[in-house]
Amino acid sequence: MAWGKPSPDDAADKPAWLPRLEKNDPTLTSLHVLRFRPFDEALQVATAKALEENDSLVEFYASGHRVSEVGAKAWAKMLAINVKLQSLCIGDDEFGSALEEGGETSALDVVLKGLAHSATIGKIDLEYKGVRDASGEAIGRFMSQCGSLKEVRLGRNDKLSETGYRAAFAGASEGGALEALDLSDSKLDDGSARALADVLRSTCPIKTLGLTRCELTGDGLAALGSGLAKCDQLRHLELSGVKLGDGGAQACFSQLAGEKLRVSEANFVQCGISELRDVQGLDAFLCASSELTNVNLRGNKFGNDGLAHLSRGAFAAHAPTCIDFGSCDITSSGTECLKFALTGSKSLSLFDNPKLGDDGVAKLFDAARGSSVTMLDLGAVGLSASGLEAMVKSFGDDQTFPNLRTLVIGGNPGAQEDSWEGLVNNLRAIRPALDVAWRAADGGDDSKLQRDDSGRITGVEK
Repeated sequence: MAWGKPSPDDAADKPAWLPRLEKNDPTLTSLHVLRFRPFDEALQVATAKALEENDSLVEFYASGHRVSEVGAKAWAKMLAINVKLQSLCIGDDEFGSALEEGGETSALDVVLKGLAHSATIGKIDLEYKGVRDASGEAIGRFMSQCGSLKEVRLGRNDKLSETGYRAAFAGASEGGALEALDLSDSKLDDGSARALADVLRSTCPIKTLGLTRCELTGDGLAALGSGLAKCDQLRHLELSGVKLGDGGAQACFSQLAGEKLRVSEANFVQCGISELRDVQGLDAFLCASSELTNVNLRGNKFGNDGLAHLSRGAFAAHAPTCIDFGSCDITSSGTECLKFALTGSKSLSLFDNPKLGDDGVAKLFDAARGSSVTMLDLGAVGLSASGLEAMVKSFGDDQTFPNLRTLVIGGNPGAQEDSWEGLVNNLRAIRPALDVAWRAADGGDDSKLQRDDSGRITGVEK
């Protein structure tokens, strides 16, 4: 339930959901108080009081609301005795600031004392909460004492540095329960990166690590790589937006040669990987991760040479189930390096590689007999109506992409030609089980495209 607009039943000082909490309504399991709704100290205290004996609500989200000392104490008391709540996000960007001028204790510190005694909290969201180094020890104590804790979001807290991170991560290592850590949009200095590496090397069973758009130096990336090398429990790695160009990927991943990781999904969207040395570093990571099923490399301009290196290296031994080469500057002559994906992958995206053109698409289809691919994204690859006509003819051979179920062809110049829609209809007639998607701007409709969290197209709604 999201409390975002007034309900006819709302009293001026009491939202409709509060009596439901107080009565332990079993149908109210999730509650989101939007930031523009009133949620002052009195209402927070009343909410916390209602939750003390509530055993129905599982998730509570009220980000962007100031928490006073009185409110913090009420939340802490509730969290220590509640037996159901599993996911929590409260506070605004002053949550981690000192309650009194010149003081040290914050509302966050007060709440953490209650959280440390929770028997059910599995996820805590502290993103953009003004967390300071002074709260590092309190966060660490919470993570060491709360045995139910599985996920912590700690990104976008610019006041945190090595001191705070090290104290917090030491608690995570001691607790040995944390499985997901998200530090997205954080500035990680070298010391902070070393502290992160230490927790990755510990017995803490981190399976998901989110570092989207984090700022790290070359030394910081090297420290991160040293931690990854010893983190054999990691399954999901998110590095999209992290600057891995100019030797960054080399510094981070070259030390993984000979290591064995168990990562199943890795995202490297727009990481600036273009030079051979960084492609080699990336290949070292991919070689070490033989269990990879999903790899997103969109927006890295390594071109045909980079693709060739990867196809001879890691991808020669193992083809991920889903691979995204969107916006990688791949041209017609690079398609010969995609044979590993055509024979071993289920999903292949070449979106926004406009120099593929008709020739590159034709080469791809020539190599597609018996292909394992079920989803193919050829959006914005420079395909003309003539190229689409050749594609339609290729589909006349039932062994060309025999397993294909979704084909994306939006954003191509040929879509502006009069014959395009008729050719699409011909294609659908030849392959009636094939979903052919093209963008609304091209005259079609992309509203039914199904995408995963990274934006990758996974199918089309029926």
